[in-house]
Amino acid sequence: MSGEQNKDNADLTVEQLVRLKKDLNESITCGHSNLNARQVTELQKIDAAQSAKIRREYDEWYKRMRTNPLILFAIAAAGIAAWFYFKNWIGSIGLVCAILAGGNLFKREGHREGYIDGYDAGFEGGFNKALGIGEKEVTEIHERATEMKIDDLSVAAFDKQKPNQ
Repeated sequence: MSGEQNKDNADLTVEQLVRLKKDLNESITCGHSNLNARQVTELQKIDAAQSAKIRREYDEWYKRMRTNPLILFAIAAAGIAAWFYFKNWIGSIGLVCAILAGGNLFKREGHREGYIDGYDAGFEGGFNKALGIGEKEVTEIHERATEMKIDDLSVAAFDKQKPNQ
């Protein structure tokens, strides 16, 4: 019987194997839910409206915590001007002020990206905890979701070729 089964498996085309793999990946559920990997990753994504809201909330919070960025630009400009105009210790102090003000501006952008990345990770972690998805399964879910996207593209390409034949 196993020889007959192997013969049947050898008759499968690449298209049939890809479709079989796609169906298999769609049937595998994650955690304690009835969701497949693609559905879980779609739930975990933050949409554009949520992302804009997070950025707005961060900007409001940061305005209360730090100085206005225009002040930092003014300090940087004054420091560079002092460095070019004065060629003594005053110019050196101006250059240091300009470097510190510029560094503070770059640090702000880094804080913002870290804040948003942390929010995103917490958002995803909340879904994982609610669905009973463990640490090991998280990697498998992302890999399976990627495979599912590739399989969808392959199936769409196969479907596109059929009318031409």
